[in-house]
Amino acid sequence: MKKLTSMKTVAFLLLALGFAAMAPRPAVAQSGPRVEVGIDYNYVRANAPAGDCGCFAMNGGSGWVAFNFSHSLGIVGEIASQHASNISSSNGADLTLTSYLAGPRYTWGHARHFAPFAQVLLGGAHASGRLAPGSSGLPGSANSFGMTAGGGLDIGLTRHIALRAFEADYYLTRFDNGVNDHQNNLRIAAGVIIRLGGGN
Repeated sequence: MKKLTSMKTVAFLLLALGFAAMAPRPAVAQSGPRVEVGIDYNYVRANAPAGDCGCFAMNGGSGWVAFNFSHSLGIVGEIASQHASNISSSNGADLTLTSYLAGPRYTWGHARHFAPFAQVLLGGAHASGRLAPGSSGLPGSANSFGMTAGGGLDIGLTRHIALRAFEADYYLTRFDNGVNDHQNNLRIAAGVIIRLGGGN
């Protein structure tokens, strides 16, 4: 029931954001890119086991697309996956996390060389591997609510190419762990962005 309520909340927020995006806006010139497509490397400091930290490192990547409604406000859709093998705190088990997230992004100075941003993405996460719930006799579901909240800095190199210098996010998942069903993770990312439409 708890996970069903979380997914209903996510669906409501995304629906509300979609209606807000379709609302009429003043005819202001679009000074930044209308569409951005990015590919990032991800490092995740994961906290999957219950109780103490039990932290371990995961590596992977993400792909995302952003549609900008103005020079500062946009909506982002992202798919990301990270993997760890031979996790020492779990007798060498492996884990792969895959997330499907979407939400709003606010960018300062979008048309300039430096563009800091903040975003909150909501959706779902899937776990696979020996450390995943439902695997190797572990109870629970391999699917859960997922969320990232954070920000970073993009640096424009040319009109259509930018560098994501860094992104730092709090990464929450709610997989069953027999204690509190919370995994508080840290995600660091960097990558390359292709910008389409708009002007400089």
